Amino acid sequence: MLFNYDISLVLLAVIIACLAFYVSFWLCKAGARKKHYCWPLFSGPTMGCGIWVLHYMVMQAHHHSHIINYNIKITLASLLVAIIGCSLGFGCFLFKKLRKNHYLIPALIFSATAASMHYLGMAAIINMGDWSVSSAHITLSLIVIFITSLCMLRLTHLMLVMTSKNDSYANFCRLGATLTLCTGVAIMHFLGTSKMNMASVAASSLTLSHDDHIENTIAMTMVILITLVFMLAIFIWFINFKEHLSNELLKRELISKNLQLKQMTQHDSLTQLPNRLYLQNHLNTLFDKQMQPLFIMFIDLDGFKRVNDVWGHAVGDELLVKISKMLRNVIGKGGFVARIGGDEFIIVVCEKTEDAAIKLAKKLLSRISDSYELSATTVDFLSASIGISIYPEHGQDVATLFKKADVAMYYIKDKGKNNVIFYDEIAMTLPT
Repeated sequence: MLFNYDISLVLLAVIIACLAFYVSFWLCKAGARKKHYCWPLFSGPTMGCGIWVLHYMVMQAHHHSHIINYNIKITLASLLVAIIGCSLGFGCFLFKKLRKNHYLIPALIFSATAASMHYLGMAAIINMGDWSVSSAHITLSLIVIFITSLCMLRLTHLMLVMTSKNDSYANFCRLGATLTLCTGVAIMHFLGTSKMNMASVAASSLTLSHDDHIENTIAMTMVILITLVFMLAIFIWFINFKEHLSNELLKRELISKNLQLKQMTQHDSLTQLPNRLYLQNHLNTLFDKQMQPLFIMFIDLDGFKRVNDVWGHAVGDELLVKISKMLRNVIGKGGFVARIGGDEFIIVVCEKTEDAAIKLAKKLLSRISDSYELSATTVDFLSASIGISIYPEHGQDVATLFKKADVAMYYIKDKGKNNVIFYDEIAMTLPT
């Protein structure tokens, strides 16, 4: 039976019908999201046009011995039946009170619509000749279209309940509903035309004058409907692209805002160095996998208060920024520099010996004592006091290591400043 058709024209009809069905399901989903309330009103007419175009294009794809003549009134009536029936089916499906948690009534409406349109369209052929359809084929075609309507409605319901986070699954359900409906309509059509034999037309009917006006009207109607479907498809693609672009821009903006928020909560706003919170998290991460000793250097600037008192906090902030850059340059990627407040910094480095840590600390003291060219003055009297605690020798938690490094720093500051010292359990006493 399939060899009696122009396969390329049948495939084109199926593609156009699938496009119309896909558009109708998309319009239904758009309304379910409560963004475009009027769009579901176009779902039924779009689907009806797809069913009608599929029927008449496949009829044209059938190899006939002569041109088929149609009754224009019955033909247009079949289009009207398809549009009204599909609209009623969608209306019944979308209203829960009519649906009552099952799909039987909507499925009956859709299947009755497709079958009525098909057999009404067949009745519109004037010069059909010897054509008949057995009751078995009619019954089988109705069963097929009813079952496929049930499956289509189930997939459509799954599509509607999907949230925006599951768009890929909703698209899968929409595509499944499209192919299911198109398959059902196509099978019903082939079952309903299986006994059609245009070669047995009586000679008298072959001499009927061909009404070019009717043929042109039907052709023009099909062209208009196909054009409308394609225009709707392009419009929907544009809307989807616009929403996708808007969501993508919003997503990037949210990522940027989150990064800024993370930067603000974990970094010092003035120097952009990690703050105490970031330092604590970093150390806890290091403790879990650290094999070599870690040296926690607590640095307090000597003479910084004088800068604030004489030249103001703006100049003091300028000096802190310069010192922060210098500390990062000296430590490099081998260590971690953080500002924990005021003129206090903490540096975390991994060295093999205490002598290597002392050497690095003295280098820091030398660089901190450099001269600084600022906007309002030149500062050349700065120094620093550095207290060092060692992980795991002096403790295995962040709070204890910070406290012991702080005690060591104040100890050396009281002894004359501008020096470095390790925490000593005997000489130094932790505050209670």
